[in-house]
Amino acid sequence: MVSGSTPSVTWLGHASAVVELGPRRLLVDPLGRARTRAAGAVDAVLITHSHVDHLNRWSLKAVDRAAHLIVPKGAAPVVADLGFARLTEVECGHHLDVGGVDVVAVPTRHDQGRWRKGDAPTCAGYVMTHDGHAVHHAGDVDFSDHAVFDDIGKQFPGIDATLLPIGGMLPVWYYRWRRTAIDRGVHIDPDAALDIYERMGARTLVPVHWGTVNLRLGPPSMPRRRLEKVAAAREVAGVKVLAHGERLALGRTEKR
Repeated sequence: MVSGSTPSVTWLGHASAVVELGPRRLLVDPLGRARTRAAGAVDAVLITHSHVDHLNRWSLKAVDRAAHLIVPKGAAPVVADLGFARLTEVECGHHLDVGGVDVVAVPTRHDQGRWRKGDAPTCAGYVMTHDGHAVHHAGDVDFSDHAVFDDIGKQFPGIDATLLPIGGMLPVWYYRWRRTAIDRGVHIDPDAALDIYERMGARTLVPVHWGTVNLRLGPPSMPRRRLEKVAAAREVAGVKVLAHGERLALGRTEKR
């Protein structure tokens, strides 16, 4: 399968994105059948964790079964009956060759399990590399120890783009309150996403997990507005807010 000549990232909505590197197209965490179909043909589907807004069986049914489905350890039984030509479970540190693209499962920080907290299925982020380009997708991130992102930045210096969540289905204030009021939170806020971005040393931050699934307790644009405000106040460059379906070309730029 041949992708566009320029490496790129396209945000489809929520945590869903298409990463084009060399001749390959990889779809991460598809959610919504219309958006999944709009992604077009893909060589592989990467699932970061088994929560239903990331591992969504209904959405996966809109993907051509010839694609390689890659899921974190313990999630294979959830999708084994969907008929994908190849299904692979990964743990952090595993490398997979997807037609010349090196897909590496990397640590993240989020609740494991599917319907409740537990030991399985596990969670993972991914770094996809090809011909000097690298894209990182963190999946979901909570407010626990973020030192793992320092390690990712050291292992993959000069990441072209990191896709980090900046909210969830509820307003930013809810997650900021929950960070200290209950259990250190299940989703980071835009401020923490900026912190992680700077710690990793990536060239571009593409915010995801906002403005798509919203429970109407605040405007869908709230996480984006907060991110832009804090980035401007800190004078942090490299934040690229994409609209649904917008594509970001990954040029060869000097590391910031």
